[in-house]
Amino acid sequence: MCAATLLLLAALPALTGQGGWCAEGEVVALEGGGPAFAPQQRTAVLAPAGHAATLDCRVLRLRDKSVSWVRSRDLQILSHAGIVFTADARVSAAAAGARHSLRIERLRTSDAGRYECQVNTEPKMSLFFNLTVVDEPVPEVVVSVLGAGSVRAPAGGAATLACQARYEPPPQQLPLPDLDIRWQKGNLPISLQGGRGVALDTARWAARVESRLTLAALRAADAGQYSCSAAGRAASLTLHVDGLGDDDRAEAMQRDQEAARGGGAGGGGAFGGARCGALLVILLLLR
Repeated sequence: MCAATLLLLAALPALTGQGGWCAEGEVVALEGGGPAFAPQQRTAVLAPAGHAATLDCRVLRLRDKSVSWVRSRDLQILSHAGIVFTADARVSAAAAGARHSLRIERLRTSDAGRYECQVNTEPKMSLFFNLTVVDEPVPEVVVSVLGAGSVRAPAGGAATLACQARYEPPPQQLPLPDLDIRWQKGNLPISLQGGRGVALDTARWAARVESRLTLAALRAADAGQYSCSAAGRAASLTLHVDGLGDDDRAEAMQRDQEAARGGGAGGGGAFGGARCGALLVILLLLR
């Protein structure tokens, strides 16, 4: 469960951040040091239908004034001073310090539109938020091996390991973050700074990325288990180096066994985070 939540949680800042900084309607100072809207607020919020969205309005120096949330479409007052004035049970309001929030659960496409954070000064102060509701399923990240999951190459030669990560189903409107593939051997990340022939080739598309790891001048230490991971999902590959002596093979097997024991103590590594991937996407979108 954690991975899907992480992906949505991870996706929301990116999803809501395009053109979302407060500009129109923002007031940063009033004569006499009265209430003011905090600068640089996210006023564009995007979320998928069926999930929740929160509009956060930060008001400085509110003192004895109150904040209301108004739906611009029909001028319906949804809340005032933290008290909800709608029969819609999906709507809730909260206040904590300077932050005044309006939250809508189980979003419908009809919830999309403009919402007004209003302070009852004279004249009134207003900051407008735009909510976009996308009627499409939230994608999950799928990581898979390209080609064979077991690769053989001669000692002194070269081998290429390949993986891809993609959103499934491909997003239509959701602006999800780019996927990045990370490589590990056992529990250790692959270093491109080792001074030997290690190369990484990456190709990107709208909702997919492919990564190819090439190892040159193969030796006994290169044989073993490799993993490629993205957004909490992972796939594994095995590299066999032919032409090794008995001592080299025994050394490689011992390293793999030690790496496996270390991975068990670590709580499953990237595979343990797989369930977390879908949650990350949703949490990003809903923040």
